[in-house]
Amino acid sequence: MRMHTDDEVYAVDDYFLGPPRQTLPWRVRYRAYGIGILIYAVILLLEIWTGLISPWNAVYGLLITIWSTMKIMDRVDHEHTARAVAVTFWHEVSAPRTAKHEAKHTRLTLRGLRRRTRTS
Repeated sequence: MRMHTDDEVYAVDDYFLGPPRQTLPWRVRYRAYGIGILIYAVILLLEIWTGLISPWNAVYGLLITIWSTMKIMDRVDHEHTARAVAVTFWHEVSAPRTAKHEAKHTRLTLRGLRRRTRTS
């Protein structure tokens, strides 16, 4: 549950609306521009590294950048910084996993379901 307070520290709007009297039709936080530039640079480097260089791939990379930046910025707020979100993502990806158990095979017969385990 999130409590809405009257605290002036959290009431600050850090949105870039554009130059004076020429505002942009969208609201974007300053952090989103930096994160988007980093993501687009990584995507362009991957395209160069794989040899998939074409104008359409650059456009698709821009669309992927916009989508991923929106998803990341959904998680970033005054309580969770972009660095904390990145560290949390890395910890979730690199966490040790338990070994999977061997699957049990089942066989459907006329008399019912029989389970048998695979022996090595």
